[in-house]
Amino acid sequence: MTKHLFLTGPKGVGKSTLVRTLLGQYPGTPGGFYTKRVTGVIPGVYSVHLLPADRPEPPSADNLLFCCGSAGRQAAAANFDRLGCAALARSAGAGLLVMDELGPHEAEARAFRAMVLAALEGETPILGVLQRADSPFLAQIAAHPQVELVEITAETRSALARQLRLPGSR
Repeated sequence: MTKHLFLTGPKGVGKSTLVRTLLGQYPGTPGGFYTKRVTGVIPGVYSVHLLPADRPEPPSADNLLFCCGSAGRQAAAANFDRLGCAALARSAGAGLLVMDELGPHEAEARAFRAMVLAALEGETPILGVLQRADSPFLAQIAAHPQVELVEITAETRSALARQLRLPGSR
């Protein structure tokens, strides 16, 4: 049975850093996406970066995802449906699917949510991050029978970097 590994924990604890550490041990080419805070532009702006990260994707109008607190839900949903679906579709055939990170902004992104849930039923292992938020979508992922949810704290993150194995590895 395929296992998907999702990390969760407080903001700033190092979930995405741990994802990058684990990816450094991955011998193949991952697919999927990661989000990154854009600094020096507008506070709270995030961009989507597609994997494989064979070239840097600087923030542009094409990959800006949302602005915390200022983007409307419909605009965020449209961006997730456009960017998130493109990232997942582009990843067909990858040996590992990265979803860094999933949060409450996807609430209205029906197409993106459907692709994420379909990926959970697929054979490709997933390494992801779930934000801590009250969201039926996030709860559905966390409760999926093939998902292992690992809580990261400041005290456990170093040990977890040594202990965790990528989904699908032995």
